[in-house]
Amino acid sequence: MKKSLLFLLLFLLISYGFRENTSYAGEENSWQGEISFENINPVEASKKYCSQADKILRYFNAIPNKTKADEQKYLNAAKYFYYQAERADKSNTDALVGKARIALYENHIRDAKNALSIALNINEDNPKVNYYLGETFFKDGEFAKAVDFYLHAYTHGYRYNFWTNYKLGVAYEKLDAPERARIHYTNAVKANPNSKAAAARLAGLDMI
Repeated sequence: MKKSLLFLLLFLLISYGFRENTSYAGEENSWQGEISFENINPVEASKKYCSQADKILRYFNAIPNKTKADEQKYLNAAKYFYYQAERADKSNTDALVGKARIALYENHIRDAKNALSIALNINEDNPKVNYYLGETFFKDGEFAKAVDFYLHAYTHGYRYNFWTNYKLGVAYEKLDAPERARIHYTNAVKANPNSKAAAARLAGLDMI
């Protein structure tokens, strides 16, 4: 009963301001409804906590002109659910990746690397873990290391993933390897033909 009240209080706190963002009401309602996971096994509960956190991040990312108040409200809510997910199942790599994503958003690179290193020890071939490890090194300007992790993601399930190919392209450009960059920009455009950024970077290489 106490846990249910805690969840309810949390949602009441973070829902302040939601009423004005009616264009995202469907997403809001989809994660506000599920509050307590007390009566299911820990592994399933962990998955559901992650699902809640993921929905909050999607909601947050869809908000235009985000404010500092938005960041604090939504990211703290997502952190709470990722924490509960990890607490319920220490082997849930999605929970660790979620924590790392928030840390990256907040520019806490070391925290992101710590969470992802734990996830890598659980499953070293997980493409999502490797992709976000690539992101941490990319943010640090260590492009060769970023490429190593992006490539591991690429060869273990993310071959047709837009962002993996796009970031490989950018990293290879930074490393002065335009031909390799061209391959991945081409893949990125195939994965998302509507991406102006990928098309522009590919066109830029074609002008060299």
